[in-house]
Amino acid sequence: MFERKYIFGDTAIYFREVPLEGHEGKQVVGLAVYPAAAEIVPQDLRLDSLIQVSFAGDASLVDYTAGVTMRNRSSVLVHVLSQEADEEGVVTLLADDAGNRYIHTLRYFAKTGVFSMDVVYENASDEVRTLEYLASGSISGIACPKLGNTVGMALTRMTSAWSRECRIRTDSFAHLGLDMSWARYGVKCEKWGEVGSMANRGYYPFAALSCADYTLAATLEAPASWQMEVYLEKEMCAFSAGLGDYEFAHWRKEILPGERFASEKMFFTCKGDLLSCCNALVHEQDSRLCVPPAEEKMPILFNEYCTTWGCPSQENIAAILEALRPFPVDIFVIDCGWYKPDDKGWGNAIGDWIPSKTLFPAGIGAVADAIRAEGMIPGIWYEFEVAGRDSECFSREDMLLHRDGMPLTMKNRRFLDLRLERVDRYLEERFLRLLRENRFGYLKIDYNDSIGIGCDSEDGSAPGEGGRQVALESLRWLDRIKAAVPDIILENCSSGGSRIEPLRMSKVSMCSFSDAHECDEIPFVAANVTRVVPARQVQIWAVLRAQESLSRTIYSLCAAMLGRICLSGDVLGMTEEKRECLLRGLAFYRKICDIVRNGDIVGIDCNVEYYRAPKGRQIYTKQLGRRRLVIVHSVSPDEICIPTEGYRIADSFASEEYVVADGTIIFPARTGAEHCYRAAAMLLERCGK
Repeated sequence: MFERKYIFGDTAIYFREVPLEGHEGKQVVGLAVYPAAAEIVPQDLRLDSLIQVSFAGDASLVDYTAGVTMRNRSSVLVHVLSQEADEEGVVTLLADDAGNRYIHTLRYFAKTGVFSMDVVYENASDEVRTLEYLASGSISGIACPKLGNTVGMALTRMTSAWSRECRIRTDSFAHLGLDMSWARYGVKCEKWGEVGSMANRGYYPFAALSCADYTLAATLEAPASWQMEVYLEKEMCAFSAGLGDYEFAHWRKEILPGERFASEKMFFTCKGDLLSCCNALVHEQDSRLCVPPAEEKMPILFNEYCTTWGCPSQENIAAILEALRPFPVDIFVIDCGWYKPDDKGWGNAIGDWIPSKTLFPAGIGAVADAIRAEGMIPGIWYEFEVAGRDSECFSREDMLLHRDGMPLTMKNRRFLDLRLERVDRYLEERFLRLLRENRFGYLKIDYNDSIGIGCDSEDGSAPGEGGRQVALESLRWLDRIKAAVPDIILENCSSGGSRIEPLRMSKVSMCSFSDAHECDEIPFVAANVTRVVPARQVQIWAVLRAQESLSRTIYSLCAAMLGRICLSGDVLGMTEEKRECLLRGLAFYRKICDIVRNGDIVGIDCNVEYYRAPKGRQIYTKQLGRRRLVIVHSVSPDEICIPTEGYRIADSFASEEYVVADGTIIFPARTGAEHCYRAAAMLLERCGK
């Protein structure tokens, strides 16, 4: 019987072959993860297969699973051919008796305590095999170590919607129905994910399973439809993640003899609590970034969208540039509308990408030159993967995605088929050429609808496979852009944060955290996003309004300090008081940039329930060495108290006066106001040596 145990840092990995209950003479090889300090008896681990795969025609090994899960079909019955391990991980070669082979790779990143897991399938038979499911990774034997079962365990996910990205949701296993029935019958499965090309719509690809002793958390590279599952059958609990399967996302793929198919990567870590897991996963993601040199200092941006509202021009940009001269802005982004035809609106004109001669009589390159002359990097907005109803491109059906032979249409958008050579030529002419010739150094890539279950393919694949192919081409375009325009800074935007996921984020400098551009809820949404995306990549807007109070301006600036500051709004005709406030805020930000970038989140204390009309407050705390950043937001008049815990205030940027008494920072209650903007960013330093 195959059995191995490996210790990586403070985590133990168990591989073990176990008999399959209800199937005499059959075994599976499972993988379990626990804290190294936990007292685990390997023989007591209840496991299922670490290879979760299904081919067309497979039989289910477990009753009552049809339509619920594609886990534990007959092809999971594999055995170990070989296993090699070192300090960087474990590579296991597995196979069945039908010519199916698998390379299961577990990698360990010692600096962060994070693991990656992926599977490569090889068809070593003489027959075509049709894959309908292949998980990137599966961990089983999940239980509370002291109890030996899942009583008291909870599942944490992150729900996402437009302007509500990455909100924490925790459910007990009992509440989800993930507990055993009286006779041990029936599978319990909580399965969730995203179908389509917007990975962070509905849920972010993240999960954490927790008990009193530890938390196991995972995230998934998810450029196309994806799914996660928590699965219980009798006393066995497992978690898996990967590409959306045939039943969930209409994905299937023929694999010819000798061909291989590789899953995307699942990343996971095992720590004492949820925040520790999130910090580890974020630091690991940060370590994989390769950004242009200009990004290393976390430059401050200005985007004119909330100033011109889709009508940028040579004239108004010149005025904005003059107004920005006193401020340390490093990047100026021309947002949507620069291509607007004279007789149509900008919203549905995307796709032809011809700069407006009316808006830019000297050419858009002249404006880019003017931006550079002010010492800023010029940026531009594109939604290059789609065509709007008012564009000529919308009718170029030979360049568009189809489903069932008809152009795939979502209200006013159609989608370019990035797999086609003629689309490559079109985008080279209308997209890359404009970037190169006008020397844009920043590109905001937007994407504002989803293709759903997928699209047609020349090889007749299921729509889910067509969608996966297009998603991979979209990622390849990121590499192509960077090759065409060296050191270009890329922003990943998709109705705000709808395409945030680890693989795409590893190829860009930053993301639009959300489309909550000037809402009261910005700090609450932004804090949530920083749990799973490195703060250096989280672009947060501070929209300045002429009519707003000074405290509201400070509220916006402090929110943007949770990540990367992007200014917009009414910068023309700012009062001296507002100018001075903005200068102070940006100067303070420069002092705490290293904490924003490299620190650990040590607390997100938020009691706001309803974001649209928030009542309550949020205290966000980040730590780097002996320095601590505390960012406070409230729209309520109640007193706010923040323990200093042996720290002193080194500097602050606040909307109001505060006092320090008995080791506590106190913002006194406000009288006579039910709704008031209160915010502060505070730099604390540890007292003593």
